[in-house]
Amino acid sequence: MANNLSRFWQELKRRRVLKVVAMYAGGAYVLIELAGNVSGPLNFPDWIPRTLIILALAGFPLVAILSWIFDITPEGIRKTESLSEEQLEDIPEIHSRRSLKVSDVIILLLAVAVCILLYPKIFNHDRFMDIRDDDRRISVVVMPFQNLTADTTFNIWQSGLQNLLITSLSNSEGLSIRQEQVVNAAMGREGLMNYSSMEPSFPREIALRLNAGTVITGNMYQVGEHYRITANLMNSRNGEMYQSFEVNGSEEDDFFSVVDEMACQIKDFLEIESLEKKVPVELKNAYTSSAEAYKDYLMGRSYHGLLDYNSAIESYTKAVSIDSNFVLPMLYLTYIMGDLGRTEESRVWAGKAYERVNKVPTEIQLHIKQVKAMVDKDPYEQIKFISTYLQMFPYSTQQYYTLGWVYYNTVQWENAIEAFEDGLKVKEQIGKSYKLWIYYYTLLGRAYSETGEYEEAIEAFDAGLDVWPGDPQIIYWKAISAISFRDSSTADTCITALKNTARSKGWPDAELASWIASCYDSGGEPSKAEELYSVAIELYPDHPDIRSNYARFLIKNDINVEKGIELIQPLLSGHPDSYEYMFIYGSGLYKKGAYKDAFEILQKAWNLRPTYDHEHFQLLAELEMKGSGRELTSSGEGN
Repeated sequence: MANNLSRFWQELKRRRVLKVVAMYAGGAYVLIELAGNVSGPLNFPDWIPRTLIILALAGFPLVAILSWIFDITPEGIRKTESLSEEQLEDIPEIHSRRSLKVSDVIILLLAVAVCILLYPKIFNHDRFMDIRDDDRRISVVVMPFQNLTADTTFNIWQSGLQNLLITSLSNSEGLSIRQEQVVNAAMGREGLMNYSSMEPSFPREIALRLNAGTVITGNMYQVGEHYRITANLMNSRNGEMYQSFEVNGSEEDDFFSVVDEMACQIKDFLEIESLEKKVPVELKNAYTSSAEAYKDYLMGRSYHGLLDYNSAIESYTKAVSIDSNFVLPMLYLTYIMGDLGRTEESRVWAGKAYERVNKVPTEIQLHIKQVKAMVDKDPYEQIKFISTYLQMFPYSTQQYYTLGWVYYNTVQWENAIEAFEDGLKVKEQIGKSYKLWIYYYTLLGRAYSETGEYEEAIEAFDAGLDVWPGDPQIIYWKAISAISFRDSSTADTCITALKNTARSKGWPDAELASWIASCYDSGGEPSKAEELYSVAIELYPDHPDIRSNYARFLIKNDINVEKGIELIQPLLSGHPDSYEYMFIYGSGLYKKGAYKDAFEILQKAWNLRPTYDHEHFQLLAELEMKGSGRELTSSGEGN
């Protein structure tokens, strides 16, 4: 028996079966490893590495059999001849010397490659490989914490602790944190209200929807005079709970240090290091060390979401009065003041936040810089900071909207379309119950119209109407696009819907006529617009919106610049700080050739305007060009 095995072994070596099999195995392993390593970065389908493994296993016996039967010679491929027993016995066991062959070099190189690929698997095993993404980061969803203290006054901390932990973990390169707005959007309003009664699998479902490998759930307990905060880490892909943490505190003000400590424990467990920057990571720098100030900020956010600006302003300013270094309410006060046209106050709050930009984590730094660029009317800086933010946190529909809005306002239509479409893709991933803002659809539709893609524009408007049925803003812009592309059937349907909406709300005929006139004006049919504006101004000659809209229409289209100026002057006299009235009046002076007066009033209007306006910017640029040519005049006679 032993003799037969020895002869078989000698025959395997003579026929080079072992060498061929070794080369095949080494080459197959290297190929499979390379495919696995590059499939993620190159976005290869998942079936490619699996198919290579199956083909390699299926080919192994075939290669062994063929190498037994055939041999490669200088004369070509030939069938290997069998030897008699006497010839087999004459084959020497060991050759004292033999020359190095090409096949030996290939085998050596394959062996080195296999060793290089195997080394990290054997000696540097990553115990978190299962929860890492293709970019090697660990993606995390932090759910709202459940209040189990039996004290309902702590309910506000359910989202509060979630927000604090998200901020603390976001300052780590090895983690990809889904932001609070995205998580809560995926949960939906019903999910937020009934989170405590949801199935245990609900957090895992949310994490999978947001393509995150880890989900953190947490609870608040009261133990005697102390509070205990717990956090549990779950692998969302297989449901395994792999670590729990708990930290105690004595009062609400301790929650900030409690969450900081918990975040450090989580990062230590996951072997994650903080960003290597000289920025303090403590939450008191990102938020505040005052529980009262933080709760006022959370109340302000709630009022802000309901568009209750007065209550939001009161809560935000109260938070800042308690802690003068609390940055986030300053940023939201910047937004509100801008929306209300209180430009100077908006700039003041943005400036206060910017003074503290180097004392907060990276995420909030980007937020501050983006807001500062907004009030400075620097859209290209704003685009830069928003784009950087989205690279770090790619699931923010709010930031995709802001990016699309800035691109739209700078007439970068293709980029605006891409940003809005990316936001819609994230929305689909978050869940169909999540509603995007109306202007997502109106601005996307208008951007498509500007690029001549009418069918895509109508699809965008109709998608908005599926989410917001009968919304007059969407129908209004759909009508304008239909008029622009001479689709009279769709335009008439939209105009009829707008008329029905206005009449159901009891709008006066003058306002309705002015509203429809603006559709035809924006759609490029000035003759119909003029008819309707004439009706509106005759019915209600002192209505400020009708007068200003009609004045702008007459001046913009060079129909009757003098009459336009006559209409806007009384409004400007009554509201001398209205940048919109100033712009219309300055445009009229420009059309008359009074360049110097036009430049002065348009520059004043620009300084009062809270955010960038492309039409205004271009008009000022044209006047500056004329000034460089010494053509500015206040008489109206210079050209």
